[in-house]
Amino acid sequence: MKLLLLPSFVRRFIIIILLGPSLVFSFLFVALSILFYPLVFIRGKISLSKNSSTRYIRFSLMIVWYLLMECLGTIIAFILWVGTTGGYFMLSRPSQRIHALVQYRWACSLLLGVRLFFNTRIIFPDCTVFNSGPMLIAAQHSSFFDALIPTVLLGKGGGSIVPRHVLKSGLLLSPSLDFYGNRLPNKFVTRSSTTRSLDISGVYSIGEELHKDACVIFPEGTFYSPKRFTKVIEKLQLSDPERVGEVSQLNHLLPVKPGGILALVSSAPNADLVMVGHYGLSSFSSFKEIINNIPFQNPIEIYVKRIPSACLPSDTSACLKFIDNEWLNIDNWLQSKIRNYECSY
Repeated sequence: MKLLLLPSFVRRFIIIILLGPSLVFSFLFVALSILFYPLVFIRGKISLSKNSSTRYIRFSLMIVWYLLMECLGTIIAFILWVGTTGGYFMLSRPSQRIHALVQYRWACSLLLGVRLFFNTRIIFPDCTVFNSGPMLIAAQHSSFFDALIPTVLLGKGGGSIVPRHVLKSGLLLSPSLDFYGNRLPNKFVTRSSTTRSLDISGVYSIGEELHKDACVIFPEGTFYSPKRFTKVIEKLQLSDPERVGEVSQLNHLLPVKPGGILALVSSAPNADLVMVGHYGLSSFSSFKEIINNIPFQNPIEIYVKRIPSACLPSDTSACLKFIDNEWLNIDNWLQSKIRNYECSY
């Protein structure tokens, strides 16, 4: 997007200016929808079934909630900037802990909106495995909301960890993610092949400075789709045919992109590897999918497995094979969940 090419202060100014009118417009849309809903219902155009047009009201309420959280996050970011003497103490450990706590609460608030407006139940696992670092978190990425899951898991772990993330640069269009993402030791990467070496170098530096904290990476790089999966397999047949036999068994995940995760494992050899998957969020991959599935019937379940650093092979190719196998375990877990819920209907 062209906004991402602008200087950061210009981009932030434009987005924050647009935030107010967007919130007002969304609120008016919801108010008018609720006002005219009884009239449309009386005329028999809609019903109270799952296919009811109330889904548009629910979706609009979630948009209003999201914009409210963006406004609140921006206000708190300004307060923290003042509190750190105009950013002078921004990089101090207490400042980073406070920013990490606000980031956790912000992520929780968005998931609260998902539960309230989409009728979604989230089943969290035992989060004590996230209590202490160092750790590298490789998480499934198939929707808009699952990027929040690792942040919430770390927050629920109750430790003093300051999370680091490897994120797509497109997320800078979210004011809160822009402010907090740049104040914490995160790395925003692009999909451009011309910047790949710089991105890998930046990811490597995160691992070197990890200490007792955690770094989150989404090794698929983008959302799963059958078309994308086919393209990835075709590329692997040319670049790394030895991997094809293993990763072609995946049914619900894209193969791991090795550059980022191997850079982290190499630069943080004492860090445990935590694999995170989830069932029930694939329907959040687009606005159309979300609207079509409101209210959601199945709960969201989360898969977590922590692997001690001593279990990770030191050889790069062996390590990638190990990670591919763990990724396949998540895929098999997803398949079992799909079978269970399909049989329940």
